[in-house]
Amino acid sequence: MKIYYDSNNQRSTSYIIYINYIMEKEESIRKRGGEKKKVWHKQQEKVLKEWSEIGASYRYMHDRAYTMYNAQNLRFALPVIIISTITGTANFAQGSFPASWQAYVPLGIGFLNLTAGLITTIAQFLRVSELLEGHRAASIAYSKFSRNISVELSLPYSQRTSGGLEFINKCRSELDRLIEQSPNIPLHIVKQFGAKFKDYTFIKPQILEITGVDVYKENSEERERREEEALMKFQKKKEAIIAEENQRRASIIQELEKEKQSKAVELQEMIELKKLKKKKEVAISNITSNLGSFITKLAEHDADNTMITPETSDSSDSETQEGRVVIDIKDKVAETKARLLPVDISHKEEEDEVVDTSGNDV
Repeated sequence: MKIYYDSNNQRSTSYIIYINYIMEKEESIRKRGGEKKKVWHKQQEKVLKEWSEIGASYRYMHDRAYTMYNAQNLRFALPVIIISTITGTANFAQGSFPASWQAYVPLGIGFLNLTAGLITTIAQFLRVSELLEGHRAASIAYSKFSRNISVELSLPYSQRTSGGLEFINKCRSELDRLIEQSPNIPLHIVKQFGAKFKDYTFIKPQILEITGVDVYKENSEERERREEEALMKFQKKKEAIIAEENQRRASIIQELEKEKQSKAVELQEMIELKKLKKKKEVAISNITSNLGSFITKLAEHDADNTMITPETSDSSDSETQEGRVVIDIKDKVAETKARLLPVDISHKEEEDEVVDTSGNDV
C-alpha cells in the first residue's frame, strides 16, 4: 500500500489512508469467512460499564420485588388453604354437631367458603402469582446481563468474544428487551433503593434520577495521538514485513549459493576423476602397444641381423606414441644401440684381421 502526503495535512491524510486500509482488510476477511479484528474503544467500554451497573441495579430491585410478592402470595394462599380445609371437614361432620347448632353450621360453612373465594379473587385481581414469577425471571435475566458485560470487560482484548461495536449492539438489544418485558417495580422499593445507595458513585437507573446525555467529543490532542499511534503501528508492521521478506530472500539465496557451490565441487571432482581415469587408461594402453611394437621390431631386426636406429624406431611408432611414452622408448632404443655397437665393431675388426693375413690382393 502506498501512502500519499499532501502539503496541508500530511498526518490526517495518512491516517485516513490507514483507516481505509484496515477497513478493506476487515471486509476481505469477512468475505472469506474469517474472523474480524476485535477493535475496542474506551468510550465503548464506558457505555458497557454503565449498562452493567444499571443491570445490576434492576436485578437488585426486581429481587426485592420478588421477595415482597412472595410474602404477599403466602399471605393470600395460606388462609385459603386453612379455610378450605375447615369447610371441607365441617361438611362431613355436620351430623355430629348438637341439634341446637344444626341451623347455624351451614351458615358458618358458607361464610367461610365465601371468605376463601373472596381472598382468592383478590389475589387473582392483584396478579400476585404473575408478578411474583415476572420479577423472579427479570431478576435472573438482569443478573445474567450484568454478569455477561462485567466478564467481557474483565478479559484482555485478544480474549474477548467480539469487537466493541458488535458487543454494544447485542447488549443494547438485550437491555431494550428486558426493560419492555419486565414488570414494573413498586415505588416504595425504588425509593428504598435510592435511599440505600444514595452515596454510591455507580450509575443508577433513570427511574431514580434523570441524568444528562454524555456526548463524546474527540479533542485534537487525542486525535493526533491516535493518528501517530496508528502511523507508528503501520510503519512497524510494514518494516517487520519487509525485514521478514528480506530475511527470507537472503536465506533462499544463501541456500541456492550453497547448493550451487556443492554441485560445482561435485562436478569438478567428477571431471578430475574422469581425466585421471582417462589418463591412466591412455598411458597403460600406449605403454602396452609401444612395448609390443618395440619387441616386434627387436625380433624383426634380430632375424634380419640389422640394427635398430632411433630414426627407424621413431618412424614406425610415430602414429601411436605421445610425449612421455615416446621419450621412454627412445631412451630404451639408445640403450639397445649402445649394447649392440661394440659387438659389431669387434666383429668387423676380426674380419679385417683375417683379410690382412691372407696375402691376397683385393
